[in-house]
Amino acid sequence: MSLFDIRLLRRSVLFSPLVLAGGALFGARRAAAQEKASLLAKSVERVPEAPDDALWQSADLLPVPLAPQAVVKPRVYEAGVKDLAVRALYDAERLALLIEWADGREDAAIGGVADFRDAVAVEFPADPAAGIPYFAMGEPGKPVTIYQWKADWQFAAKGDVTSRRADMIADWYPFSGRPAGEIAGLDDYAEERVFLTSQAAGSPLGDVALQSRTAVEKLQAEGFGTLTSLAAEAQDGGGRGAHADGRWRVVLTMPIAQAGFTFTPGMTLPMAFAVWDGAKLERGGEKAVSTWYFVSLEKPVGLAPDWGPVVAAAAVLVAQFAALGALRRATGAAAGTSDDARS
Repeated sequence: MSLFDIRLLRRSVLFSPLVLAGGALFGARRAAAQEKASLLAKSVERVPEAPDDALWQSADLLPVPLAPQAVVKPRVYEAGVKDLAVRALYDAERLALLIEWADGREDAAIGGVADFRDAVAVEFPADPAAGIPYFAMGEPGKPVTIYQWKADWQFAAKGDVTSRRADMIADWYPFSGRPAGEIAGLDDYAEERVFLTSQAAGSPLGDVALQSRTAVEKLQAEGFGTLTSLAAEAQDGGGRGAHADGRWRVVLTMPIAQAGFTFTPGMTLPMAFAVWDGAKLERGGEKAVSTWYFVSLEKPVGLAPDWGPVVAAAAVLVAQFAALGALRRATGAAAGTSDDARS
């Protein structure tokens, strides 16, 4: 066993709750997905921003099985979404992903305290040269970059409290420009934000200008409990979703020039996915997640193929499954020893 395999096995042991709770699910669903673990992003003149664009029909398809996030609290043991279908295209400036999944109810309005949004996210290493981090939120010294599309950011009008409860009574707030008896909206406060506490505190969840510009939030993390939203000027994600026939189809776009690296033709990069089902009350850590998959940017015709990144990605996958297999055998042996001792 190489030093790399030993380190990977130790990391698997460290995060064994997910292995024990979700490893079997990942294994079974991978088998159902015919073990495909890589996605080829084809080059196009301009990436499509709409999920129904005809360009997506010729894009490569990657089935992605999901398992409940059961590593840290708040855990979920039955994920609302079981699998995704992912496609990818890229142009000279942006990478685009089309992500689809079954969801019988559109949860885009969160006008009440018990309402939760549908959402989807993709993550990848912030600096691939530093090595592949742990797929669940990265790890210290190996951060991940995350782009999350939020249904309520795109369909903000559906979440307006006054439109859902027209007969509600509200206090009058000064500086809104509205007369007493009328309910002030977010846009009525102009520069005076003291009554919009979330926005006044700098939270992107209350940033009206940001949400009117994009439905995608860009974040970084270096392990559990470190998730941080980037500053407004660094929010460069784009996205648009559509819900029809019990299914979400969401396009996520991002610049190929990231802070720590640039997506280049022939490059292979690990990516992981997460989905939240608002109807199942999923939010925060309560979500369905995938392990690492690999996205390769197709080289234009005429350039010599570079198989190095593909081989390296395949070696990482083999090492991951070998480590998980070794851990399961060790766990089974330990359980058997414990049973013998009791008998």
